[in-house]
Formats: sequence, C-alpha cells, structure tokens
Amino acid sequence: MRAHWPGTRSRRHAGAALLLLAASASVHAQALQVGTLRIESTPSAAEVELIGGKAGTTPLTVSERDIYPNSYPDARAALYGMVTLRHAGCEPLQHRVTLDDLKQDLHLRLDCVAAKVTPAARAAATSTAVSPPTASPPDLPQQRLRQLQVLQELLDEGLISPAEEQRVRRRILQTGAGGDGTGSGG
Repeated sequence: MRAHWPGTRSRRHAGAALLLLAASASVHAQALQVGTLRIESTPSAAEVELIGGKAGTTPLTVSERDIYPNSYPDARAALYGMVTLRHAGCEPLQHRVTLDDLKQDLHLRLDCVAAKVTPAARAAATSTAVSPPTASPPDLPQQRLRQLQVLQELLDEGLISPAEEQRVRRRILQTGAGGDGTGSGG
C-alpha cells in the first residue's frame, strides 16, 4: 500500500496543476479574442466604409480590428474608429465606435430627404464623399493633433491600455518631431 500513495498523490497534484494551467490558458485566450460588431441601418442596404475602405452593405458584421486596425495609412487617420454609412437619397452618416457599441449591436438611422435628388447632385455628392481625406505637408501638425485626440478617445473608452497609448503616442510624436519621419530633428 505504501508504494501506491506517493504515485497517486503526485498524479493528483499533476492533474490539479494541469487543470489550473488549462483554466489559466482559457482566461488568457478570452482576453486576447478580438470582438465583432454587427452594423444595422435604417434604411438597410447602406454602404459601410471603415478606415480600410468599403466593407459591404448593412446589415454587416465586422471585426473590431477592421474598425481599430493596428496600422493604417496616415491619410486615413481621421477615419480611425469611425463607421461611415451612405445610402442613395440620404445624408452620409459618420459614427465613432465606442466600447458600448462593441458590447452590443450598432443600429444607425440615416437622415433621408423626401425630395428627389437629381442624378448630377447625387454624382457630385458621391464623388466628394467617397474620396479619402488627403493631407498636404502644411496639414501634418493638424494630422498629428487629430491622431493624438483619437488616441486619447480610445484610452478614455477603455479600448486600449495605458501602455499601448504611451507606445503609440511616442511613435506619433517621434514621427512628427523631425519632419523627416526619423524623429531626430536634424
């Protein structure tokens, strides 16, 4: 009997350790999961545009990373965290996605005009609304300021950690410091 106790005990401890390890891995995996957001609109079949470009039409389910990507072109920084909806006969609608939105579905109502829109006016509105904002060299300080404002909003909403905020803030400020992208200043 004595020979069975030590082996049984060590197997029990190993089993308990394995269960704890599996539970810990499950908790970490849940923390790393990227969520999704279902976007619905009234009227439906609205075109959805995110920072990466056209994403589809409503109703649509997108990844959190489609809204808040880790990298994106500077020229599209103003669209970071934004959902833009367009529908014929309606005013384009921009909405900044919040932590509350990510916890539940997003239901947006577009402002549609009752009057008929002429094809020429619709074409003009579409051509100006679809083109992404471009930054000319004099606008770079404004662009950096906007990036820092969006970064602060993300931190305030709890979408990024303070450590992530500091890392990205340093990168934004270093890129803008020297004007040459190196942050060397000379």
